[in-house]
Amino acid sequence: QQAASSVLVAVGRRFINRVMEEVLTKFQPGVLPHYFVVQTFADLAVANVFGMVPFLNSILGTMLPMLGMAKQDPMKSVFCY
Repeated sequence: QQAASSVLVAVGRRFINRVMEEVLTKFQPGVLPHYFVVQTFADLAVANVFGMVPFLNSILGTMLPMLGMAKQDPMKSVFCY
């Protein structure tokens, strides 16, 4: 899963729209996402800052209501990251 996330980040440096289109399908409101989906968002934000800006409203709008659903420490830490 880490390797797949790293590949998406590497591809996202150049093709952010296509990567985000696919990753956002795994990021649904009301459903706690997989750890590496959130990790991929964070790593993409570091790797391609300006490319992620158009997606911030969508990501944060979906993420904020689900913060209370993160009960395990690894999920809490990845949301902070």
